Amino acid sequence: MKNEFTIVYESGEDGWWIATALEYPGAISQGKTLDEARAMIGDALRELMLAQRQETEKEFANQPDLIREMLIVELDETPSAYQTP
Repeated sequence: MKNEFTIVYESGEDGWWIATALEYPGAISQGKTLDEARAMIGDALRELMLAQRQETEKEFANQPDLIREMLIVELDETPSAYQTP
């Protein structure tokens, strides 16, 4: 499964970079370099999504009459404050 997220990077204290995923509340990480912050937010998002899926799967485990399907949602535009040139 492939997902795309908008990540905002802020310069933090002591040269650290803080990374926040706009579409996933609570997905925040940091790194000593921008590259490290990118890797760390990717790891954080993967772990958050896997944990959420596992919890949700438990809720639906004993309900055989469910329909499961994938839904693709596309966003047409990025908020102007976050557009890249």
